[in-house]
Amino acid sequence: MSSNSFVRYRGEVAIIVGFALLLNPLVVSAYDIGDPDSYRYESSEVEVYANGTYHTSATTNHIDSDVACFGDMLSRSCVLERAIHENNGITYDGSPRSFMSHDYAYVHIFGSGFFQPATTGSQNGTVRYGLEPVPQDKALDRIATPLSETSPGVRTAISQGKYVTSDELSGAEELVSTDEGYFVVYAAASSVDHTAERTAAVVALQWILGFTGAFLILRGQRRRVERGD
Repeated sequence: MSSNSFVRYRGEVAIIVGFALLLNPLVVSAYDIGDPDSYRYESSEVEVYANGTYHTSATTNHIDSDVACFGDMLSRSCVLERAIHENNGITYDGSPRSFMSHDYAYVHIFGSGFFQPATTGSQNGTVRYGLEPVPQDKALDRIATPLSETSPGVRTAISQGKYVTSDELSGAEELVSTDEGYFVVYAAASSVDHTAERTAAVVALQWILGFTGAFLILRGQRRRVERGD
């Protein structure tokens, strides 16, 4: 662009630069500039065997939220489901079936495989709650998320082994299916500052750049009007 063209269109240039500065909070948020929090995520391959066992190369609390007892954390629901499996189900009365409601679709019993919770009622008003075996392939196909449908952070953690961000990663501790097998992404380390999301200097700079951007937009529009556009 020649100097004459720049002079003629400096109003447009000012408007473009102004919008870029005015929208700087979106850029700062997108790239987490100045956020003191830090999360390091790593990936682990999950090998599920035909005998109902599995192995991961790292300690993970959960492998998938849709399966109870699938991971290293021993939750209350996991203890309950294991007891129900050992006793071939339980029978209770006086309560609706929703009494045994849960937010997982399957239960994994180490050494036995995948099961689906099921309730059956009887004429005397009792309800029986038990676990019905489910083929491993069917359970894995339902719970595993294809790699192409995961977030960029999850894909980076799986392809490069780790991913560092200032926000908690959506899709972590969920089973992911790839051409190479199954993986789970987990938080390996974190550092959280509960006092502030961003430093005062970054916030002040955002406001200054925003006001500067608004000024340039008004100034550029004024030059366009004066030019007769």
